Amino acid sequence: MTEARPTVEVVRRSGRSRGHRGTGPGTGRLVATELLKITTGRWQLVGLCVALAIHVPLLLLWGAQAEPLVAWNSLRSRSGFLLAYAMMFFGVILVTGEYRYRTVTHTWLLTPRRSRVLGAQVLTVLAIGAALSTATFAAWWARGAARHGAAAMRADRPAELLSAYVIVVVMVCAAGVAGVGVGTLTRGSPAAAGAIALSGLAEAVLDGARFHGPATAPLGVLLWPTSETHVSSLLAAISWAVVLTAAASASLHRDLPS
Repeated sequence: MTEARPTVEVVRRSGRSRGHRGTGPGTGRLVATELLKITTGRWQLVGLCVALAIHVPLLLLWGAQAEPLVAWNSLRSRSGFLLAYAMMFFGVILVTGEYRYRTVTHTWLLTPRRSRVLGAQVLTVLAIGAALSTATFAAWWARGAARHGAAAMRADRPAELLSAYVIVVVMVCAAGVAGVGVGTLTRGSPAAAGAIALSGLAEAVLDGARFHGPATAPLGVLLWPTSETHVSSLLAAISWAVVLTAAASASLHRDLPS
């Protein structure tokens, strides 16, 4: 009995230091852990670099259109379209990698409430999506301004420029969060990719679902060839991100797969 007391005391102290009511590390530490996994891993960081590298030739080819109005209208689609789907699949890989390499069990032992880990993964994707979309948007804007002047790219209309920027960031982040939700629900990257592909096919066939489903909603906003926004597609993308995250959180109440 006397030998067990130090162990009990250590458990009590460690429980108090890890978080509130023994739930594990705080949200900030969980987010930092996710970022550490990305920076120290191989494929996740490489995937993000590839997603940015793909934009370089597109920026050189189509970054500055011949007409100023065309350059402005294409700012949103050129800077955000590919990045949105890259972030969607990045969100899938961020989650499913835990199940693939069986590290999810260790995470569960440290943080029994998996919904907190899900929240950290969502915050991580939001931060990375906002950073990458800001970089691509700024690059496209600078390319257009260098050729047509800052006024042609709405530098004299900050509200209009800010609106276009916010739309790109929101759509890219919503796609990334949707990927986290799909990855958590399927718990496997092939299954998640198949689910996204089948959903996109069904949405393309059905008139009511086209540009409003989780797979095609970004197309309704980021691929639209004018400066107008399909508000319904924008709201659909945000709604799907929320719904899929809620469904993923509910699914985490089940036991971990063997």
